[in-house]
Amino acid sequence: MRSLLLISLLSIPRILLAQMDTVWVPWTREYTFGDGIYLSFQDLRRNAPSIPLRAITNELGSPVMDLDDVEGPIFRTNANGTRERFQLDAVWGYCQSGVVHVRAGTGFTRVGLMGSLAHVLYQDVQRIMDPYMMYGSTTYTVETQAFLDMTDGSLLPFTAASLTKVLQRDAFLLEEFNALSKRDRNRPETIFAYMRRYNERHDLLLPDTAP
Repeated sequence: MRSLLLISLLSIPRILLAQMDTVWVPWTREYTFGDGIYLSFQDLRRNAPSIPLRAITNELGSPVMDLDDVEGPIFRTNANGTRERFQLDAVWGYCQSGVVHVRAGTGFTRVGLMGSLAHVLYQDVQRIMDPYMMYGSTTYTVETQAFLDMTDGSLLPFTAASLTKVLQRDAFLLEEFNALSKRDRNRPETIFAYMRRYNERHDLLLPDTAP
């Protein structure tokens, strides 16, 4: 258990470990994420949105109550007292009602399963060549699965290859996974099961938000 705790601590980005006065706690379903806009992945790991929801207004100056319904530009008042305009689709992610959303595919998607190796479903646009179409190709939208690696914020394909890369941090699970046949390793249910086992063995540590 001590070795797993050490691995969990090592998985925290260095910039966060610099906050030596921070109390880190394992994520649970009762953990509360603060609402607002994440300009970077570090905002999520610190549970400190760069722009809290209470500081965001629309073009008319009215408070924005729900980021899920935002259309068009939004504003915040900077340190100089000037209203600063920006587009929601230009940020890394956001949190609304305690639910984390990250940019993926054609927009934002909620993190469906949080953990050291989180899971997301998002809409992705793919293009295929079609010799019978005037412009030679057509596009269609598909639902795509991905991992969100909470060590660096990267989105990884939901594949055995991506999972193998992550399992380099856990020799026991890696040996087990590699002992499976190639066919079994590539089964979605196997990948999902090992993602869950990895999260059970490696707590996602976040700043304590308890009062």
